[in-house]
Amino acid sequence: MDAFSSQPDLLMEKERSADSLSLPFETAFFKKKEDRSLPPFQSFAEPENVDSKADLAADKKDTFEEQFSKNAAEVARALSESTEKSSHGIHLDGSMWWKETGVEQRPDGVVCKWTVIRGVSADGAVEFEDKYWEASDRFDHKELGSEKSGRDAAGNVWREYWKESMWQDYTCGVMHMEKTADKWGQNGKGEQWQEQWFEHYDSTGKTEKWADKWCSLDPNTPLDVGHAHVWHERWGENYDGYGGSTKYTDKWAERSEGDGWSKWGDKWDEHFNPNGHGTKQGETWWAGKYGDRWNRTWGEGHNGSGWVHKYGRSSSGEHWDTHVPQDTWYERFPHFGFYHCFENSAQLRSVKRQPPPRK
Repeated sequence: MDAFSSQPDLLMEKERSADSLSLPFETAFFKKKEDRSLPPFQSFAEPENVDSKADLAADKKDTFEEQFSKNAAEVARALSESTEKSSHGIHLDGSMWWKETGVEQRPDGVVCKWTVIRGVSADGAVEFEDKYWEASDRFDHKELGSEKSGRDAAGNVWREYWKESMWQDYTCGVMHMEKTADKWGQNGKGEQWQEQWFEHYDSTGKTEKWADKWCSLDPNTPLDVGHAHVWHERWGENYDGYGGSTKYTDKWAERSEGDGWSKWGDKWDEHFNPNGHGTKQGETWWAGKYGDRWNRTWGEGHNGSGWVHKYGRSSSGEHWDTHVPQDTWYERFPHFGFYHCFENSAQLRSVKRQPPPRK
């Protein structure tokens, strides 16, 4: 019996805090420019549409998990069509495509079935390549993924990669699920954006999630006050499966001001053990182009006594150090954990394991 075919469907989790920030899979900073005459992807983004004050709330219509479900369905569809006899063709709009399929065996015994589709628009202005694959071994390794890239005559270049996999560690029986994604784009002026995502879950409750996003504009681009030419954001959280967790966010921006750069940002992190003892701390900072700087730091100490130690200071002379009666709250377990991921990964679970070798 497949070790993944029957799993508990209950996991004790705390509700998400109203203050918890859920980042989107694809940032709302960029508007897509798509060519519907070509196969899916064409997700090149125009960095000039960046607004440093854009809302970071997740687009509920296309969350990270929903995007992975769509990608998995797309891979399944592409691979199911790989048995068709036609290996090339011309669409009604004149765009041409070529398809290759194959099967390869990796050194670790995993067998990978793949399909590659290449294409070019009728006028030769857009070229693309999409690769889809599924992989498995005789045991419980299963994998789905795709890699897409392209370019056009205007100098735009783009690349998108995603993969989800699951396996079991037979030394201890722990099951693992992992999801990764990487999107990057660049326009003819050299302006770029990139998003990287990673999620890892195991059946003991351990969870790791992080995202790293950035974009850069031409430094000579005129911007409104408070907007930036370079923008970064990193976010992550780890759960030990026993009620201990670590979370962090780090955001910063850079603005070209002719003869120098000004920079600003803020960050925070929290660390708690399973007993609810831990710290929260953060910093807001600014650095001018002539070397002038300012920052404010703050912190909280939590020891389960019903009192919280709050302290902080700033470079402008602020200072505080006090104890206040306050309950401690933190996320002991992820809002979306292993069993949620397991239930949401139906396409991945449906990948067939490889048959045993013939005797």
